[in-house]
Amino acid sequence: MPSSKPKPSEVATETKRHYLPAIKARYADRTHSYLFQQPLEQIPLQSYPGPQTVSPPQFHICTGDPVDFTTEWEDSVNQRIPLICAANDKKPGGDWETGVVGYEERLCRRSSLFATLSTPGPQSVLSANYPIPSEGGIYSECVVVFRGPHDQYKKLDRWKDLPVVSIPPARWPKLNQMGTKYAFPLERDLVKNKIRAALRICVYYGHTSVVIGDFGLGNSHRNPPQELAELWREVFLYDPDLRGRFDYVAFCFEDALQSTAKLILDDIAKKAKSGHSHDSKSKSKSHSSASSSSVGGPTVPSDFEIFKHVFNPSELQDIMSRPDPRYGISMLMS
Repeated sequence: MPSSKPKPSEVATETKRHYLPAIKARYADRTHSYLFQQPLEQIPLQSYPGPQTVSPPQFHICTGDPVDFTTEWEDSVNQRIPLICAANDKKPGGDWETGVVGYEERLCRRSSLFATLSTPGPQSVLSANYPIPSEGGIYSECVVVFRGPHDQYKKLDRWKDLPVVSIPPARWPKLNQMGTKYAFPLERDLVKNKIRAALRICVYYGHTSVVIGDFGLGNSHRNPPQELAELWREVFLYDPDLRGRFDYVAFCFEDALQSTAKLILDDIAKKAKSGHSHDSKSKSKSHSSASSSSVGGPTVPSDFEIFKHVFNPSELQDIMSRPDPRYGISMLMS
């Protein structure tokens, strides 16, 4: 009879009591991390030349466990590849010792991530890495993975390790009426700067390939998936400091069916229904039926499907055939 799924809290306890002390002893010189409070200011990069001399990265949109995908990729190319991971900005690993199911929490239960995040590196100018500023991030050079994914947390015969870039995503940002875009330009700019910060940290440590999980998506963060995907694309293709820095980029979705767009639309429908709760019964019924029909209407694409479309080679070719937005007439005359 197969063993039952272990309780997250019990896995966390074993990790903290048994694995982390062993890893700290074995990897004492690498069980630490570095906080960049303002990567966009702290990490100077020389702009790459004009559009004709830079090729875009090869984009790969896939499903699976992001850590397993990254470590297998590392093994196949014999190269260090970082994972950009959504982070709790208040404390290392968030509530990883309880049953919280965010990816950072689950990764902390199966790896040394909590230990690295909790330990500023020997050259750190700060005594603590937390809280992480809104446009800040933490680089952990060596996160040791000793368990498999959270469905079983199976103990691994061979430990693996990978670099992790921890960035706090925007959480439940204010969206437009349709739930498809950020409501305010400042919010959009903040999210874009978080993306730029994560990639800038990767470049600083010499990485030319990167894996990105469902950063900013799902119920915990609810960023608009279409616009978020387009922001990633915009930075990779047009950011003057980052374009041309990466050869390969993989977006790895743990749940191929997760649809942040549906979560957002369902919430809009729920609020619309609630807003009319004081109307007459007849009006309430009409609004209720409209809400349910809209939710049960056309199929809402998954995050995986949206990113697959945004980074489709033909879509990229079409985007890149247009004039570079950075070289508009207003910019040339400024």
